[in-house]
Amino acid sequence: MMLIETAPSPPDVSSAAIEAFHRDGFAVVEQVTTIADLERISRVMARLYRRYNTLARMRRAWDLGTGGAGELPEILEINQTIDLEPELEATLTFQRCRALAEALLSRPVEYRFDHAIYKPAFNGRATAWHQDEAYTLDPHLVTAHFWVPMHDVSVERGCMQFIPGSHRERVAHHRLQHLRHAHALEAEDVDVSRAVACPLRAGDVTVHMPRTLHYTGPNLTAMPRLAWSLEFGPRRALPGRVAAKARLVWRKGMPGWRQAGALALSLGARARRSLRIFGDEPSPEHS
Repeated sequence: MMLIETAPSPPDVSSAAIEAFHRDGFAVVEQVTTIADLERISRVMARLYRRYNTLARMRRAWDLGTGGAGELPEILEINQTIDLEPELEATLTFQRCRALAEALLSRPVEYRFDHAIYKPAFNGRATAWHQDEAYTLDPHLVTAHFWVPMHDVSVERGCMQFIPGSHRERVAHHRLQHLRHAHALEAEDVDVSRAVACPLRAGDVTVHMPRTLHYTGPNLTAMPRLAWSLEFGPRRALPGRVAAKARLVWRKGMPGWRQAGALALSLGARARRSLRIFGDEPSPEHS
C-alpha cells in the first residue's frame, strides 16, 4: 500500500490568489509542497528518463526540439507519468495541487492529464507561446493547469511566462510546428510586451486556465530544468470518462503523420466552427 505524505498545514489559497487566477488567468502559489517531496518526485522521474528511449518507441515520450537526427536532444517530454509510475499520485505535491484546483474552481475535481518536461543545460530551445485550449477546441473547458518545477527556476532557466487577461480573449490563431518527434501549436501575433515572467522557488507552483497564453524560454543555465505539469478538471459522469479513455487509446496508436493530419483538421474545424472536438486527450504542447 502506498503512503500519502502529509504536512502539518496545507497551503491556504488566499482570496487574492483566487481573484488573480480568475482576473489574470494565472496565479503563483507559494510553498505548495516540500523539498523532500520534490526530491521524491525527482527520483521517480529519473527512473522514467532512464527509460526514455524505450518510452519513445512506445509513443509515451517525445523530443520536442527542432533539430535533425543525430543532434542533441532539446526538450524531452514524457506523457502520463502517473500511468507509468502510480506512486506519483500518492505524493504530497499531487494531493496539494488537486486540493488547490478544487479551491480555485469551486467544485470537486479529478485528475485529467500530466507530463514531465526536461530541458537540458544550455538547451537553446524555447516552448512556443500557445493556449492549451487550442488543442482541445472546447470553449467550455474548465480546468486548472499546474506547473511544478523540481527546483528553483529563473527566467534564464526557463520559468513560465503568461499574458494576463488572455483567458478572456479569443483563442489566437495557431500555426502547426513540425518538431523532431511530434507536432505542436504556436500562437501567432502575441504581444510579448504584456508578458509576465514567474520565477519560482522550489515548492512554488504556477496555475493557469486553458485559454491563458503561456510560454517558457530556453534553459540558458548550466543546470538542467525539470518540471511536472498536472491538469485537473471537474468530475465527469461515467460516459464522459469512458469516452475520454477511448479517445486517449485511439490517440496513442496513431502514427506521427496521422497526428499531424488530425491536428490540422481540428484547427480548420475551429476556424469553421462546424466540428466539436472534446478536450481530454493529451497533446505534446506544454512547457
